[in-house]
Amino acid sequence: MIGIKVEKAHGEYDPGTSKFFGSPTMPEEWLENETIGEDDFFFCQLKLAEFKKYDKSDIIPEKGFIYIFLTEKNGEFVPNVQYFDGEPDALIDDFNAGFDFLGDTETEYSIDYYETDSCEDGSALFIKDGDEITILQYDPLDDNMPDFLAETEKIGYFKISAEDLKNLDFSNVSFEIA
Repeated sequence: MIGIKVEKAHGEYDPGTSKFFGSPTMPEEWLENETIGEDDFFFCQLKLAEFKKYDKSDIIPEKGFIYIFLTEKNGEFVPNVQYFDGEPDALIDDFNAGFDFLGDTETEYSIDYYETDSCEDGSALFIKDGDEITILQYDPLDDNMPDFLAETEKIGYFKISAEDLKNLDFSNVSFEIA
């Protein structure tokens, strides 16, 4: 299992690394071809090369990025998860401007990874459970996590089938809060 540690990004840092919120570094054409909708806010970008060494199940690609965007609809969050196999070319400043009703979504939080044997509670990546894989388990009550969902005191789960992950098809990713 892959554990994550988060801290507010400060000073000079590479905006093309893994992070929660702030300004995504992504393919510019995604805005032009409406891969990302006007109502989507940037949740996180995960640079696979940063944590591939901890992937003991060998279920993730060697390179690329996974991006998670969310849209709030009728009090629920709908995920828009995208995979990009190259190096992104555009830093999109102020992407989350206007989403302040969700808390501070403009401050960037950098992500570091570590190998762990257990992560029932807490934030983690790529947890395999039979034919289902939790891409991201997000616990807003972990140390230094963004405030997003903190008032719920519940964990957010982004899940995908093993087959869809193998095919890099993120169109059926589900998001639940439990």
